[in-house]
Amino acid sequence: WAALALGALIPLYDPHTVNDIGWQLSTAGYAALAAAGIWSRRHLPPDLRGWRRTLARDLAVSILATVVTAPLVVWMFGRLSLVGPLTNIAASPVITLLQPMLFLALAAGPVHGVAQFVALAAHPLLVAFDWIATVGAAVPFGSLRVAPTLGVTFACGAAALALVVAASSRRHAVGRALIVAAGSATVAVWWIAAPAGSGLAELHLIDVGEGDAVALRTPHGSWLLVDAGRSWTGGDAGRRFVVPYLRRFGGRLVLFVASHPDADHVGGAASILGALRPDAYRDAAFAGGSEPYRKSLTAARALGVAWSRVHAGDSLSIDGVRVHFLAPDSAWAAELRTSNAASSVALVQYGEVRFLLTGDADHVEESWLLAHEEHELHADVLKVGHHGSATSSSAPFLDAVNPRLALVSVGVGNGYGHPDAAVMYDLQSRGATVLRTDQLGTIVVRTDGHSMWVTAAGREWPVR
Repeated sequence: WAALALGALIPLYDPHTVNDIGWQLSTAGYAALAAAGIWSRRHLPPDLRGWRRTLARDLAVSILATVVTAPLVVWMFGRLSLVGPLTNIAASPVITLLQPMLFLALAAGPVHGVAQFVALAAHPLLVAFDWIATVGAAVPFGSLRVAPTLGVTFACGAAALALVVAASSRRHAVGRALIVAAGSATVAVWWIAAPAGSGLAELHLIDVGEGDAVALRTPHGSWLLVDAGRSWTGGDAGRRFVVPYLRRFGGRLVLFVASHPDADHVGGAASILGALRPDAYRDAAFAGGSEPYRKSLTAARALGVAWSRVHAGDSLSIDGVRVHFLAPDSAWAAELRTSNAASSVALVQYGEVRFLLTGDADHVEESWLLAHEEHELHADVLKVGHHGSATSSSAPFLDAVNPRLALVSVGVGNGYGHPDAAVMYDLQSRGATVLRTDQLGTIVVRTDGHSMWVTAAGREWPVR
């Protein structure tokens, strides 16, 4: 417990450590190891000796460590291991030898030759450790894909903490701890079984800074996601913002759509595909594209997420929410040189209410839409193209759409000058209410198919 306390106090020196999954797993896992060791000494039969006692103790430690760390693993990686207790036992002898060798290599760092010798000597053990993990991961049904909500994760975390207390407590306190564990587990099960939908169709313009991530929630709680925000060295908006946001509400991600391959729209796509495993991935398949876009395609293939191309005229319906793609036309897009002009443009309709999602469609694509789909462009809510840039939102296009709400996804103090003041004036002069993520944060529009309500910056109001 003293060693655990020292490790748990590291955030006092570096507060950012609290957000590090390595520190979180180490702390939770070490607490489980200590508690399971105490339980084994108190409760294993005295006549159980030798290798049988060692195996029983290791199994108890492994099971508790897997259970206690499961909420963190599931939240971060979207997988629940069922073979973990067994693979931990298989890896235990390897780690017993490997860990002191790695510490010795670190300690010998100033003497390069010695450190290198020890590190090379540890290499076969590292290979063995990796092999055990690979074999365990290949076991059929050895792990389950899960995407819990924030509430479920906290309830499971409370149950795991109560189990640590129960395992390490004396008899008079065990009962109370087990009651807390059972109660927390019951709350988690109830939360999972409760209906996920609100009965309304919802558009969530998630604040991802300078980028786009538009989530559509059906009345039954399923999600369609258009774009995934940007990426940066060591992270991306998908893992940092979008995945936690969708998990907070719960519900299955049915479809991911990349409007176009620019990095500020698909930077977080690979993380989202890995964590939420949508049924399908669609995009305009513009030739070329960014490195994050290529990573997203690689991730989709590795995960078995079905990919298909967006074509003008494609339609689908989920829980009464209809998505009709107006662009791009593949033959026309083949002549284009910029991906913005080949953005996937989708008209989303629930009842009488229409949302138009335009990606980064510029004046060129807007002209094509006016020539071929003008009768479909009218919408109550417009996701303004290209973050409100002057390259989009031409006057004829805005006249055709004639939105009541104009939503702008834009980063605070961005270096691109977004949104353009003239575009904002053009929208307001046509009677549209302009809402921006740099001013309001995440913006949610809900509708019953007739009326609309907006939630932003802690307030809710009806749309007139």
